[in-house]
Amino acid sequence: MDLETLENALKNCWSRDTCYLPMRKDWSEKNPAYGQCHCTVLVVNDFFGGKILKYVFKDGTGHYSNYINGKEVDFTRCQFDKNEVFPEPEIMEREDTKDTPEYFLLKKRVEKLLKI
Repeated sequence: MDLETLENALKNCWSRDTCYLPMRKDWSEKNPAYGQCHCTVLVVNDFFGGKILKYVFKDGTGHYSNYINGKEVDFTRCQFDKNEVFPEPEIMEREDTKDTPEYFLLKKRVEKLLKI
């Protein structure tokens, strides 16, 4: 499997019930990446390893992306305005993150879709 295949699978598996719980009420099909960053980076990390980048904005909200083979991979950045300025990220290991019900649900859907 390559990153593009996984990205397409993830996009087809995102839904309101895989959205980060505090953001769930605002999720919509018009912005399906909204609230999906945490569960998405965990699934990507399961398949491709690497590090996890955690961004914390001035208002206290956060965002996650993957860092694989020296490159940032962010399948959910599209939830932000293209002019959004991101702070410097904290580099994290997989074990420094928390598995969530949304992650388990998303991973199960991706594996089913990809027949893994």
